[in-house]
Amino acid sequence: MKKYDVCIIGGGAAGLAAAASLNNSISICMLEKNEIPGKKIMATGGGRCNITNAACEGKDLTLDFFKSLGLETYSDNEGRYFPYSNHAPDVVKILLGAIKGKGADLITDICVDGISCSKGYFFVSYEKGKCVLADNVIMAMGGKAAPQFGTTGDGYSIAKSLGHSIEKVYPILAPIQCGDFRTIKGVRARGTVSLYKDGDMICRQTGEIQFTEDGISGICVFNITPYIKADEGEQFHTALKRYVLELDLAPDFTQKQLEKRSGSFGILSDKLASCVSLDNIKRWRIPVKGVKGWKNAQCTAGGVCLNEIYMDSMESKIVKGLFFAGEIINVQDRVEDIICRMRGRQQ
Repeated sequence: MKKYDVCIIGGGAAGLAAAASLNNSISICMLEKNEIPGKKIMATGGGRCNITNAACEGKDLTLDFFKSLGLETYSDNEGRYFPYSNHAPDVVKILLGAIKGKGADLITDICVDGISCSKGYFFVSYEKGKCVLADNVIMAMGGKAAPQFGTTGDGYSIAKSLGHSIEKVYPILAPIQCGDFRTIKGVRARGTVSLYKDGDMICRQTGEIQFTEDGISGICVFNITPYIKADEGEQFHTALKRYVLELDLAPDFTQKQLEKRSGSFGILSDKLASCVSLDNIKRWRIPVKGVKGWKNAQCTAGGVCLNEIYMDSMESKIVKGLFFAGEIINVQDRVEDIICRMRGRQQ
């Protein structure tokens, strides 16, 4: 049986980037569930692949990494970075080219079912008793969001079998369900969305709001969903009753300016104006009835506990030689910590 220096489980964004970052002298094996690596990457950013954002911590490191591989990027007026070609498959192509240049072995269309350790080695088992032997393992198996691309949470049970704690997972960056909006389905409007919990405002985002059949969508809506969650021991359906959304559909106007107008014509579309009166155009309150599930979510909150990982190297504190990358870990806690630090610097 051939032994590798590193076995990477998962050929998505995290796995491919990890492989491309390794030294050329390291022997690599990558195991991928899908027939084609990077399937989810190719669907991101509307097919353009939003690589990073000007507001992201470590943005320059990400851009320098891709530039070192030969990928040119550009940013739009909202600070989002895309490949210069505007073609997401080019990102996958350049990552695959980098790992093939290292002589990595790529095994696709298989599902890993377990990892065991013996005598300092890892045995990574997959279909029909097959196995990969490696000195180190990188688990980059993703979360549960968008299962149509192969991310079905397989890594959680494996990480747990190795002694790791899994913090409750739930879908985020997804549309919010608010009621029957069939009459305004497809309408888009610039606005501010505020999320209230028990009467207190906990999050606010401004951008384009897209009305769906049963609620609202759009980036500003997606950014609110990580804050819609149940407390410890609380059922999610019970927690939802504590949340309310407030829409300001004229964020560039004051209430007094609106009162001087004869109506909302010129601010709201006819369809939207038929649902919203001039009195509540800046304070349209709607209940939160749910967050769209895994199929509609772009990311997963929760996962492998960060306290069990050395964040400078991403190595497990429990199993030497075991590393984690990407959405399998509870990245959301890290994001919220960064946001809190940024707010502290601004005050």
